[in-house]
Amino acid sequence: MRFHHFLPLAVLLAAIGCQPIEEEGIDLPGAPSAAFDWEYLYVDTAATPYVDSNRVVFTSMAGDGFLHFWDFGNGFTSNATQDTTFYPQAGDYDVTYSVYSAGGSGSATATIPVANTVELPCEGTLALLTGCDNQKTWIFSGEAGAISVGPTPGSTEWYSSPVAGLVPEQYDDSYQFTVDGDYFYNNNGGTVNPFEGYVVTELAVPDTLSYLLNPGAGLNGEDQIRLLPDDTGFCWFMGVWDCGPTFDILELTEDRLVVMAPIQNGDCTNGDGYFTLIFAAQ
Repeated sequence: MRFHHFLPLAVLLAAIGCQPIEEEGIDLPGAPSAAFDWEYLYVDTAATPYVDSNRVVFTSMAGDGFLHFWDFGNGFTSNATQDTTFYPQAGDYDVTYSVYSAGGSGSATATIPVANTVELPCEGTLALLTGCDNQKTWIFSGEAGAISVGPTPGSTEWYSSPVAGLVPEQYDDSYQFTVDGDYFYNNNGGTVNPFEGYVVTELAVPDTLSYLLNPGAGLNGEDQIRLLPDDTGFCWFMGVWDCGPTFDILELTEDRLVVMAPIQNGDCTNGDGYFTLIFAAQ
């Protein structure tokens, strides 16, 4: 019997079959460089051209990349390769730029100094929202639909509150915006917590919060309120805990404020759906 002469051949064939197939000449791409340039906006459309030191132009130098992400340090982000952002308050702003390609990802940071605080005239939307020198306070309206929510902007199919249908802890909350960009939320100690079954939860509110009023930044070109996170990164809100931090102003008069805001997941990211909230001047 000589079948044992086939064993070395079988082992050899098995060994050959297990060898990886190698192809020469394939170079895997490396991770992209996330370098970027920035400069204050040069305005040449005025009678006298000038540099706007509160607006900064950012330009990616990364070359190829299928995803670009900017965090401008002022509450705004972008996915463009070049974009301009506005810093109304003086200070130093940490900007982070990230780029992603087939070879991986890279990131870069820079600190942008802004020397001047923009003094906006108290008129128009700013005047109606803040009251200028006569500080205005907003509270929930007692009308039907003071809180409504649905899958699309302005829709009410998921919920719409009845007349005087909110709980006392919502009616005793108040909200103030100042001309200087401060935001004050007085919850009298308790806030309705949607993340724990809509129970009233003790929530400590910092003494100083900030907001930006951005003309035309809303979904359909409305003026927009953006509440800025506090020093811990917590995302703040107006009206209900699980909305914001952007609020498109749908209607604003001396005594009525209607805003639309995306659902917030509790970690500063947007969920699916939109709130419409109605406030009255106190």
